[in-house]
Amino acid sequence: MAPTSSAERHANTVRVLAGLRPDEGTRLAELARLTGLSRPTVDSILTELIGMGWVEQEDPVEPADGRSAGRPARTYRLNPSAGFVVGVDVGVNTLTAIVADITGAARHTESRPIDRTAAGTERLVAVRSLITDATAAVGVEPGETLAMSLGVSGIVDPGGRVTLSSVIPDWTGVHLEKHFHRWSGVPVSIVNDANMATLAEHWLGAARLVDDVVYLLAGRRTSAGIMVDGHLHLGRHGAAGELGSIPDLFFDTEELLAGPGSTVDGTFRAALAGDAGAAERVEVFYRHLAKNVEFVMKAFDPDMVVIGGGVSRAGRPLLDGVERHLDRPVFTTMPLVLSQLGPEAVVLGAVRSALQLAIRTTPLIAAIVHPPLTAPPIPRSVEVGNDARPSAPPD
Repeated sequence: MAPTSSAERHANTVRVLAGLRPDEGTRLAELARLTGLSRPTVDSILTELIGMGWVEQEDPVEPADGRSAGRPARTYRLNPSAGFVVGVDVGVNTLTAIVADITGAARHTESRPIDRTAAGTERLVAVRSLITDATAAVGVEPGETLAMSLGVSGIVDPGGRVTLSSVIPDWTGVHLEKHFHRWSGVPVSIVNDANMATLAEHWLGAARLVDDVVYLLAGRRTSAGIMVDGHLHLGRHGAAGELGSIPDLFFDTEELLAGPGSTVDGTFRAALAGDAGAAERVEVFYRHLAKNVEFVMKAFDPDMVVIGGGVSRAGRPLLDGVERHLDRPVFTTMPLVLSQLGPEAVVLGAVRSALQLAIRTTPLIAAIVHPPLTAPPIPRSVEVGNDARPSAPPD
C-alpha cells in the first residue's frame, strides 16, 4: 500500500477532529462512519491525537450486574484543555484578559482597574501580573500557552512596536511584541485596539455576515478598524484608521459630554430625561460622530459601519442621532449598527488574534475552533520575535 502523504494525513486528521466532541464520547466505529475513513486509519489518527493530549480515551463502563450483550466499545472525546491562548485588552482605566482553550471557548476572564496616569513601566508590570494570574486560574503558566495577543491604544507598526500613543505616551517607541515574547517565550502579537474590536465583530458580533466593514471605536478620540475582503487593512505604517489625527474629524468625547460632576453615561441619561443642556451637548457629539461615519462611508464604501466603544451603550438614540446629521451618498443603503460585543470587543478580538497566531504553528487548531477561523498567510519571518514580521496581524 502506498504511503499516505502529509497533506492527506492532515486532511484525514481534520475529518476525525471534526467528528469529535468535547462533551460526549464517540465510538471508533461511529467516527469511521462520519469521516468515511477506514477503521485502521481512524484508529491510527486517534492514537496520534491521544499522544498529543488532544483526545482522551474513555474505557467502557461494565454494567452493574456484570451482564453485557457484548464487549462495550471505548469512546473518544476531544480535550479542549490540551492548549490555551491569551487575549488582553490594555485599556486606559481597565486591564482585561481572557484565557481561551483550543476550541476558542473562554475558560477564564480576569479584569482589574489601573490608574490612567500609571507610568509605562508600571503598566507593563500590571499586564504581566494580569496574564500570570489569568493563566494560573486554568492551571498553566504564561510560557505554557500557545500564543498571546494584546490590544493597545495607539499606532502599532507591523513589527509590534508602538510608534505613537497619545493615551499611554510612555509606550511610544516601545517594542511591546519583543518585550512580551521575551518575558513569556511564546508567540505574541500586538494590535491596535480598534483593529482588535473589528476582528471580534467579524468573528462573533455584528459583522459576522460581511467582509467589508469599518468599526468606529468612539472613545476619548475616535479611531477606526478597517476590514477589506475579510482582512484587516493596516496601511504601510499601521496607521490606517487614525481618524483622530485628522483635524476636521477630531473631537474629545469626554470634553464634549462629561461636564463638571457628570459622566458621559450620565449626560446621555440626562438628555433622555429632558435636560435641555445635556441634550444640546449630546447633539453636538452626534454631529461630530456623523462626520467620522460619513468620511469612512465615502472613503471605503463598506458593507457596514459598526459603532463601538463606551458610547455604544446609548443604544438606538445614538444611531438615530448620527443619522440626523449624516449626509449619505445617494448610492448607499449601508447599515449603521451598534457593536454587539460592547466593552468586550477588544479582548475578544485579542483572543481571535491569539488563536490565529497559534494556528501558524499548529494548523490543526483551525479544525476545532468555533466559530471557524480562516488560517492566515504564512509570515515572511520564520522566527517569532525577529524584526521581520508579516505585513498584517492575524485576522
